[in-house]
Amino acid sequence: MNLFSTPQANIFYFPFWWYTQGLKKKIINFIGNIKRSVYNLALKIMFKYLFRPMFGETSKAGRIISFFMRLLILIYKLILFILNLAWQTFLLILWIGILPVTIYSIIRVFTI
Repeated sequence: MNLFSTPQANIFYFPFWWYTQGLKKKIINFIGNIKRSVYNLALKIMFKYLFRPMFGETSKAGRIISFFMRLLILIYKLILFILNLAWQTFLLILWIGILPVTIYSIIRVFTI
């Protein structure tokens, strides 16, 4: 019989799981979400082709217009990426901090 198979033992094991296996899964999920965000926003491609003319327009005016259009698009995508990064970081910090706050609230309710 496993020591952690009873419900009472699971209650004591839960905080250890929360900060070991659970946190590891959240960090892996966090990194995966950031990588998917970079891929979905095509940030690498935008940086790679920033100085190349759009639609094969090789005139001086075409190159200037292409550069500034891509720069505007890149700035917009970077803002979206930073907002997503901030949101994902907030969720990770919330995961780390919600367990102590919850336990403190439960203890406070039962001691009053």
